[in-house]
Amino acid sequence: MRRKISLLGEPAIVDDNGQTQPVRGYQAWATLARVLLARAPLDRRYLAAELFPETADPLGALRWCLASLRKSLNSSDCLRGDPIEANIPTDVDIDVLRTAHDDFDIEAAGPLLGSIEPRCSPEFATWLLVERERIAGVVEARIRQEAIHALSVEDHARALRLAELGVRRRPYDEAFHILLVRGLVLAGRYQAALDHVEATEAVFLAELGEKPSLALRSAARRTISAPPGGISLAAFVASSLNAGLAALSAGAVDAGIDCLRRAVSDAETFNDSHLLAKATLELGTALVHAVRGFDDEGSILLRQCAERAHQSGSANLAAAAFRELGYVEALAGRRPSAAAYLATALACAEDRDTRAGIHAVLGFNLIDWGRLDEGLVEYECSLDHARAVGNRRRQVWSLGLGAWGLLAADRLPQADRWLAECLVLVDDLRWVAFRPWPVAVLSESHLRQGTSPAELRPRLEEAFALSCQFQDPCWEAAIARVLALSFAADHQPATAMTWLTEARRRCFRNTDGYAALQVEILASQVEISRHLGNPALADALAREWIAAAARAHMDRHVARAAAFIGR
Repeated sequence: MRRKISLLGEPAIVDDNGQTQPVRGYQAWATLARVLLARAPLDRRYLAAELFPETADPLGALRWCLASLRKSLNSSDCLRGDPIEANIPTDVDIDVLRTAHDDFDIEAAGPLLGSIEPRCSPEFATWLLVERERIAGVVEARIRQEAIHALSVEDHARALRLAELGVRRRPYDEAFHILLVRGLVLAGRYQAALDHVEATEAVFLAELGEKPSLALRSAARRTISAPPGGISLAAFVASSLNAGLAALSAGAVDAGIDCLRRAVSDAETFNDSHLLAKATLELGTALVHAVRGFDDEGSILLRQCAERAHQSGSANLAAAAFRELGYVEALAGRRPSAAAYLATALACAEDRDTRAGIHAVLGFNLIDWGRLDEGLVEYECSLDHARAVGNRRRQVWSLGLGAWGLLAADRLPQADRWLAECLVLVDDLRWVAFRPWPVAVLSESHLRQGTSPAELRPRLEEAFALSCQFQDPCWEAAIARVLALSFAADHQPATAMTWLTEARRRCFRNTDGYAALQVEILASQVEISRHLGNPALADALAREWIAAAARAHMDRHVARAAAFIGR
């Protein structure tokens, strides 16, 4: 039996006989967690001051903690030096460092250091808050990913167990409730699914003041339809797919989704893995992009598509499904799992058009991760592929979202060029629903370059009205945020704060909001609160900001928020 260090949940050190070794005091566990999770070895004086701010001899207290830990680990060579090197023996498994491993017990993972709240410095308290949120995000992304995979391979018992775990961890996160309801339906427990929907709606209404979105009740549905006589089932499925996609293109979302659901239902009765994979891909993609709040049901369908595409040898369908799964994870800020899905997608891709889409989502994930240079390279690669095959919609997406990355990198002239090209293509394609995004990013770029805020507002107001007509919360929030920045530049912080409050309300109104945009809005709220002379509000918002940034793996924002709290 291998030795273990458990830090996720109530901490423990277990020897090779399965015996728990004593560790005295919360500060020792705090020391161990801080050293193991540090990105670089920590200076002794810095660590001692962080962990023992009220101790007469902080270095002595640190030495005592390190010696106590070495004794519990039965290793004289670890946790030594200045800066301190962890050097934990190779036969010791450390749960917090194994979250990405296939054999990691995701069901046993609790919060970092469990219920322990060490009496340390404010700097350590901030570090612990950030790490708890970051690791909780990683664990919950694994729970979600494994639950979706279990549903896709019909391991209903495991899927339900994981979904229930997710519900316990985040009882007001609609996503895990949707996974649980869908799992109950797929397991044939239809009444249990409806009962859970009713109970969840009642709890949400009592505790949050509003019911969950329609996505929860939709997850409990059973679609039954039959093709008309005289045509083959395959032809009927294909016509339902075409009708559904045409309705979506025309803006008739509900009708389009109903057609695609019917196509999937009918394809399930037809012994053709490729056809069923195609139908589930189209429905899953439509739920992810066309209907707000349905990312979770869409993800289940996309994972099922990937499994069926592999069975039928349809590599490009599998690549598209994994690309969309990666997009869902990236949108929500679950970056490591997004990267894993996208790496799988790229390995499956067989043509340039498919690769163009995957590289675009890779760029999307990396930019918001803070890895700007890598992300911009991915967008350039996407554009090369998209231009080579003449896919102008992919060009629009990569130019518009890529310009957001250029803005983050402060490459404003290049961002302006990309956005100008993007808007020309949007007009040529009459892709009106996409237009608010490049308008928002271009206006922010011009604002940074000194353009008069009043000059920018008419175009922003027009784009805001357009985004409201399409009921797109991300676009509404993006435009509202830039309107707020325009008023802040005009020395009108109160009006700016009103627009930021509106931006936040709109961006947070669905469960599948754009995590990076939410973090940007919180960052702007903190800055405006400071200008308004409201330090209490600024501090409260900064704590929300750092938690949201940590959960979304946005390290640059974590550093900015920590610096603000430190001030």
